[in-house]
Amino acid sequence: MDFVDKLDTMYNTHLIYRTIVVCDGDICEYKRLLEKKDFSVYLTGADVDAEFDFDINYDALDCRVILIESKRIEDFLNNVISKKINFYTFITFTNDNDDAKDAITKRYSDNPEIINNIV
Repeated sequence: MDFVDKLDTMYNTHLIYRTIVVCDGDICEYKRLLEKKDFSVYLTGADVDAEFDFDINYDALDCRVILIESKRIEDFLNNVISKKINFYTFITFTNDNDDAKDAITKRYSDNPEIINNIV
């Protein structure tokens, strides 16, 4: 998968604490692809019908990638903003997610902490 190679290149060329990867489709398949390339992955928002656990201490997670379904990204980012937490270096999107990337870029255009970290 193209985005996994792109992510691998980023991790090899930048000092990255953690990356949020926004995906559509089978989130478990994306997790499998990332783990196959030796990324440690935490799934959040995988079940769009379930309540979000906003009390997770992301700094304490032993995972380099937070994988989230695009339908949940706004709730997730709003929580991050409201709690003023910074536990990631980049936000990236899988190849099939240009619409989600455009929507997030437009929605958070006045928030440099989000916009400046989108790749």
